Amino acid sequence: MSYEHFSYYYDSLMDPAFYEDYVAFINKYATYKSVLELGCGTGEIAIRLAKDDKDVIATDLSDDMLYVAKEKAMAENVDVIFKRVDMTNFEGYQQTDLVLCLCDSLNYVLDASDVKDVFANVYQALKMNGTFIFDVDSLYKCNVILNDYHEESHDEDFDFSWDVESDGAGCIKHHVVIVDRENDDCVDEIHIQKTWPVEIYGEMLEEAGFSYTVFSDFDAYKEECERVIFVCRKVR
Repeated sequence: MSYEHFSYYYDSLMDPAFYEDYVAFINKYATYKSVLELGCGTGEIAIRLAKDDKDVIATDLSDDMLYVAKEKAMAENVDVIFKRVDMTNFEGYQQTDLVLCLCDSLNYVLDASDVKDVFANVYQALKMNGTFIFDVDSLYKCNVILNDYHEESHDEDFDFSWDVESDGAGCIKHHVVIVDRENDDCVDEIHIQKTWPVEIYGEMLEEAGFSYTVFSDFDAYKEECERVIFVCRKVR
C-alpha cells in the first residue's frame, strides 16, 4: 500500500536530524555521483543529495508523496528528477553509482518473491561495483517493540494516534489517525509491513549477485535493534 493523504503530514512527524545522520552514513560507505532512490517519500534524502551536487532520480509509488517531494524541491531550488515507479517492476534506467531504498520502504513489499524482484531490478540498475543501501525494520522492532504499540499526541489544533498490531513473525499493521482541526482535515489510514530475518535477506542478495555488510541504526549490527541497514556491492 502506498501513502495517501498521510503524505502531507509525514514530515511533521519525523526528526530532521535522522536524515542528516543517514546522509552521513551514505557518504561514509559509498563513492558516487549518480543516485537512484526507490521509495523516496517526501524527498528529504534526495533533496539533501542534490544540494551536494549529486545527480538524483527519486522515485516512489505514491503520487501524493511525489507531489510533496516535488513542491519541496522547487522551494529549495534543487534539481531532482521525480518519477512514479514500482520498485518491484522497473527497468530502462541508465546504470547508476548508487541505489537507495531507505526509511523502511522495502518493508511495504510483502511477498518474498517481490523482494527478490526488487534486488534483481537494483542489480540491473547499478554499475559494476556500484553500491545499494537499503534498510528494514528489525524483527526485534516488529515483534517486540511494536507489539501492541500505541502512541498519541494532542494540542489545540491537532490530534495524532498510532496503533500497531504484530503477528509475532515480522508482519505488522499500522493504524494512523490524524485530526487536523485547523485545516478541517482527517486522515485515517492502514499500512501493512513485513520483515524477514537478516539471513533471508542475505540469501536473496547473494542470489542476485551482491556482497553485503549489515549494520544496526548506523552502527555495528546487533539483533536487538530497530533498523537493520544493508550496504551491498554489485560484484559479478
